[in-house]
Amino acid sequence: MNSILSIGHDIIEIARIQSAYQKYNNSFLRKIYTPGEIQYCFSKKNPFHSLASCFAAKEAVAKAFHCGVGQQFLWKSAEVHHQNNGRPTILLDQYGLSLLKQFQGSEILITLTHTQSIASAIALLV
Repeated sequence: MNSILSIGHDIIEIARIQSAYQKYNNSFLRKIYTPGEIQYCFSKKNPFHSLASCFAAKEAVAKAFHCGVGQQFLWKSAEVHHQNNGRPTILLDQYGLSLLKQFQGSEILITLTHTQSIASAIALLV
């Protein structure tokens, strides 16, 4: 069993994501989400629950790296991917992989959840 190197958590109101989408439309989506995330979220009956969960996941991963979203870690540095069984996983770009290497970690474990009004994510670096 791998030991936990770091943990990150985020919670967000789904209405905040919906408002940002309504105000900025596709420019908001392209800034925050990968094409795969957008496709997955909009395949759902209510895409805003999934969009908020992905947003929370990216924030949780950034917090686990102790850097937040900025120059070292970009919005698209972590992509939420869902396996065939629905289990969410995190795919990292070069910036994310560099940070993972700095922590001497092997992977990021993620869990996502939402209610009608909030979404939350926890990321573990192991």
